[in-house]
Amino acid sequence: MRNSIQLATLNYALVVAEEGSFLRAARRTGIDHTALSRRIRDLEYEMGTRIFHRHARGVGPTPAGERFLDRLRSVLLELDNTLTLARTGIKDEQQRLSIGSNGLILAGRALGAIIEFGKCYPNVTVSLIEGSHPEPRAAMGGTQVDVTVTSSSRSTGGAFELKLWKDTLAVVLDSSHPLASRPVIEWSELGQETLLVRRGEAFLLADAVGSSVQLPAIVEHHVSAGILLRLVGNGLGVALIHHRDANSLPDGAVCRKLRIGSKPIQICNFARWRPDNANPALPIFIAFLRDRYSS
Repeated sequence: MRNSIQLATLNYALVVAEEGSFLRAARRTGIDHTALSRRIRDLEYEMGTRIFHRHARGVGPTPAGERFLDRLRSVLLELDNTLTLARTGIKDEQQRLSIGSNGLILAGRALGAIIEFGKCYPNVTVSLIEGSHPEPRAAMGGTQVDVTVTSSSRSTGGAFELKLWKDTLAVVLDSSHPLASRPVIEWSELGQETLLVRRGEAFLLADAVGSSVQLPAIVEHHVSAGILLRLVGNGLGVALIHHRDANSLPDGAVCRKLRIGSKPIQICNFARWRPDNANPALPIFIAFLRDRYSS
């Protein structure tokens, strides 16, 4: 019987008892009164007894219904208390969460979101892992991560996915570059340039600009974002960056808006995780992203 009765139906039964009317209960719960009446009738059928008397002025509990509803209130109150204790335990207990990224320069809104999460949940210790293909796994350790925040549209098989924000990309150049004086640069104007990327970022460019758009010469470096931008600042090539990070460049580098056919280049971000991951900090982080950043 427990598998065939929904918790919502039990709550509806309590509302009907409090309101003394299917119509008033339907208005309070926001569902059609006919559908509400049908759910209560199905509940009575499952239980094998009448819970409510129906009469011209509304409804009222039967003697068996009174006993059932009194017990139901106690059970649901205990359930609420249990859930509250569980949430409090998760909130107070120190947790660990590993977040991976294979996006274009772990910065922009992704890094901001992770920093904000850390401030909101100081009991969760966050470790960041960058790599060419950090994938969400069921267990932690090594390069295994609980959740990946990525700008790759290529989903890992079996992973759950939450679509997040879009980042606008810009180009970073040496301040003495001929194009540095331009406020906006067309992608086609980078055709003769050397595009510097970090390990694993090259395959993301097709997602960013489209598979039909020709890419400039690409040189991959196994370095941090900071070192890559210093290479740009010394005239060794150009790089892509989230436009919101334009104020965090090293000396000698400038950031300019980037367009393809007069339109900005945007890349969508995703959070991906394994549904069989039992880390209690994971649903907290996913709920945080869904409430504040989900598109």
